[in-house]
Amino acid sequence: MNKKIFRAANIQEALANIKEEMGGDAMILSTRKIPRKPLDPYAKDMFEVEAGVAVAPATGGDNTSKGDVAYKKKGDEDLIASLKGDISEIRDMISIAGFGSGIQNILCSHFESVGVLASFLRAGVSERLAISLIERSMERLDPDLEQSQRIRILKKNVMAHCLDRLEVKDFFVRNNYSGVPHVAAFVGPTGVGKTTTIAKLAALLSLKRKMKVGLISIDNYRIGAFEQLKAYASIMGLLCVPAFSAQDLACALERMKTMDVVLIDTAGHSHYDKKKLDEILQLIKSDFGISVHLTLSVTAESINMKEAASAFSVFNPDTYVFTKIDETKRCGKILDQVNELNLPVSMVTNGQKVPEDLIVPDKQALLRIILGKGSKGEA
Repeated sequence: MNKKIFRAANIQEALANIKEEMGGDAMILSTRKIPRKPLDPYAKDMFEVEAGVAVAPATGGDNTSKGDVAYKKKGDEDLIASLKGDISEIRDMISIAGFGSGIQNILCSHFESVGVLASFLRAGVSERLAISLIERSMERLDPDLEQSQRIRILKKNVMAHCLDRLEVKDFFVRNNYSGVPHVAAFVGPTGVGKTTTIAKLAALLSLKRKMKVGLISIDNYRIGAFEQLKAYASIMGLLCVPAFSAQDLACALERMKTMDVVLIDTAGHSHYDKKKLDEILQLIKSDFGISVHLTLSVTAESINMKEAASAFSVFNPDTYVFTKIDETKRCGKILDQVNELNLPVSMVTNGQKVPEDLIVPDKQALLRIILGKGSKGEA
């Protein structure tokens, strides 16, 4: 194999130089960061990348034996496997191109993390959290292991750290012995799918878990909000009433005191509208013992999701509900949000169908969703 060392100001520039000089068949053998000289005020950090390209063996005519043919076939298979690995590595490098200096630094220190890092970034996990997870996972990794073993152990450690950060909780099981219904309100920004989620949950609880369910709408802002919830309730044969004041809510709950579960649909408001949020807060926190479930759409930008969660944190939510996971391939922001505001996840939704498109995940299923490995789960 012909080998050569390339130096450049960043990884992307080095890769471009390698491709130009050695061609698309070149393989990355190693990388390292070269610190700038402390005595040179104009010096900059440099990156050193060693690349190599396989040299084709000389041929000696057509007089090849069966053993030679078998050896050549095995050589071809090894070459194909190597090319697949290179293609995967190049795809990973493309995925992380354009990110900040933190990515370049960790690649220079731990180049074997490129595949895991690229998977995180493609899934929508933030650069900051991805680097943090990888650095923690590398802490006790034996440097003397072969690279394939290090990669395998790194992946295992990263998944373990991700699972440690996740918590799931099924809030709606048949273990309520208090004699009063479990009352649950769903809050969140406009358009995240609270009403449809409540309809799906009501169907799950009443049809599959055989629980008595009542529905209440306190959304008096959106035109047709109560009618939409009532239409779902009529199909399922459930009681559904409006309540637009604390007195209305008390009366509605009195009517539903024989229910197992009462689900409350709240008005969706901008998380910047503090006055409207306070109105809902005063209503559902009026000594009714209501659990609160913060409903967020994964189609929102990460910064918007974070700001919404921060605004709705005044409700002291008990769980997250993440909706519309079928509308994006970047569900990794769930991991960031859980890391930001540490709450268990009770449900995710993956479509418009009632009641099918509702998932009550376990931790492993939730992690697969976050990493884009699947959107199916058990209810």
